Amino acid sequence: MLKNLLGIILFLSLLGCQSELGEESNPQNTSKREVEQGLVLYNATLEQSNADGQTLWKLSTEKAVYSQDNKTAKLTNVTGNLFSNGELILQVSAKTGDIERDGQEIYLEQDIIAVDPRNKAELKSNQLEWRPQEHLLILRNNITGNHAKLTVSAKEAIYNTEKQLLEVKGNITATTSKPPLQLKTERLFWQVSQDKVIGDVPIEMTRYEDKIITDKLKTNQAEVDLKANIAVIKGNIEYQSLQPPLQAATSILYWRYKDRIIEGKKPIKLVQTEDDMNLTGNEANVNLKAKMAYLSKGVYGEAAKDEVKIYADDLTWNLETEIVEANGNVYYEQKNPDFNLSGVKAVGKLKDKSVTVSGDYENKVVTEIYPQE
Repeated sequence: MLKNLLGIILFLSLLGCQSELGEESNPQNTSKREVEQGLVLYNATLEQSNADGQTLWKLSTEKAVYSQDNKTAKLTNVTGNLFSNGELILQVSAKTGDIERDGQEIYLEQDIIAVDPRNKAELKSNQLEWRPQEHLLILRNNITGNHAKLTVSAKEAIYNTEKQLLEVKGNITATTSKPPLQLKTERLFWQVSQDKVIGDVPIEMTRYEDKIITDKLKTNQAEVDLKANIAVIKGNIEYQSLQPPLQAATSILYWRYKDRIIEGKKPIKLVQTEDDMNLTGNEANVNLKAKMAYLSKGVYGEAAKDEVKIYADDLTWNLETEIVEANGNVYYEQKNPDFNLSGVKAVGKLKDKSVTVSGDYENKVVTEIYPQE
């Protein structure tokens, strides 16, 4: 198609070349240089089609200098469109460019902007390679991606235009909007059309509110749903809330980061070092805005430097007042003085050893007192 295009615009191009030759001080040397270079076009529009006649790309350039075999060309000040299966998938611009392999590959350099009109994602870099047969856009050298819901920077990126999937690598910083959630890692997959971000290597996540850090998290795997504002966290999870102060450790966590709610469906440990409190439950729901933690399906807690222990089916923990309310098969144990209580409900502050255990008509409170030796 590149050769067919050259045949169509050859006459106009030669007229342009003849006009320039007339302006040269040494027409003989200029003519020799043009022959070595091949055809030179000015203010030209070039395009390439596949075997089915579908347009692969269409580029406008201030100047195009072809090789003698017309299989490659160097472009200056490029703008244009890239297509896949006849559909416009990218609008691009750059200072310079190259057409290689008889139009099968496009290379752009300097001040590159590529916009996908299907999802409004904007990609910027200083080097770009377009492989239409593979549906791949390869970007290198200072990569940035901008979208209404996410901005990302990295060393390099590969954009699969068919799947609308952007893979970024190297020194990555990605930030969501409303609320700002910052991700730092070495590899990230952005499913642009589905509003999802996936990380499969160690990743650090930081939540901000009014430019103040509210939450921090470290893990091995994460999937962030930008539309629902939910992150599914897996692996060796370390979560920290700065206000109220709370730490959490588990193997899988559902983080509703907009509302500051964490949910654990696997055994999860909650620690508040300032109050010397830690609670472990098989499931938990923690609302940091409301400063309430709900643990269920088997709960164990410790406080006051291991001098107080509690077991229960379910437990509610008010992070502000420090009061816990345990329900179902409650067993309370403390030291100094040493005694145990069992019942159906317990309410109080574990760190102060001020807990009231109660029963019902069928289950009376049982007290076990251990005399000091």
